[in-house]
Amino acid sequence: MTHRFFWFILAFFGAFFPRLHAGAPPLLSNAIERWVAGSEDLAFTQQTRFFGDDGRVKKERIERFDPSLPDSQRWRLVEVDGQPATDEQRKKWESSKNRNPRKKVVKSPTEYLDLDNARLVANTPKSARFEIGLRPVAMRLLAVDDILVAITVDKGSGGIVRISATLRQPISVLLGLARITDLDVDVRIQSVDKGSAQKSGEFQIGSTARVTVSKLGNPMEYNWSDFKRVTSFGKSKQPS
Repeated sequence: MTHRFFWFILAFFGAFFPRLHAGAPPLLSNAIERWVAGSEDLAFTQQTRFFGDDGRVKKERIERFDPSLPDSQRWRLVEVDGQPATDEQRKKWESSKNRNPRKKVVKSPTEYLDLDNARLVANTPKSARFEIGLRPVAMRLLAVDDILVAITVDKGSGGIVRISATLRQPISVLLGLARITDLDVDVRIQSVDKGSAQKSGEFQIGSTARVTVSKLGNPMEYNWSDFKRVTSFGKSKQPS
C-alpha cells in the first residue's frame, strides 16, 4: 500500500516523463525534458505513523529508501517509536521489506496529468507557475477535481524549482475501502543558471510530502523528506 501511494505522488514530481504532449506550454515542456535528462529516481526518508481511536500515535517507524542500492538493501529501518532500530528489528523488518523485487511504474504521469491544458497562473520576470489538472483516465483512481497540482519553472535556469499538490477535500480510493484525508506536497529544487558548473536538480532542505490515509477506519500518515535524485541500481548514470 505504501508503494502505491508514494509512486502516485512521484507522478506529480515528474520523475518519469517519457514523452510530452504537443500542446504543453514550451517553458513547461522544456523544463520537464531537462528534469528527465537528469538522474531517474529518488531516494527519500519515510516516516510511517499509525494512530489509535484516541488520535494518538500508537506506532511509528522511520525508514530510508535508496533505489541506487541493490533490491536486498534498498530499504533500511532507522527508528522505531522514537528509538534507534535494534539489530533484531532491522534484520526482521528489512528482510521482509526487501524480499520482493522493487515495483515498477507501469504508467507514465502523462497518462494522468493534463499537460495540454496546463494554465499559467503566475508570471514574473524570474519564474512562471503552472496549474495542471488531471486527465479523465485518473477518475478510475480518484476524483479529478479534488487535487490541485502546480509546477513552478525558473526562467533563468529553465528548470523546475517547485512542485506542489494539495487536496481540496477527502477522496475515496480502492473502491471505497480507503480514504485520502490529507495531501500536502511541497518540493523545492535548487535553481542553477544555464551554463553553471554547479550540479542542478538538488532538493532544498524543507521539501516535504505528506499523505494521510484512513484504511478500514484505521488512520495512517506517511511523511517523506530528505529527497535526493539518484541513478537506479543497475542503470548507467545519464549525463546531466
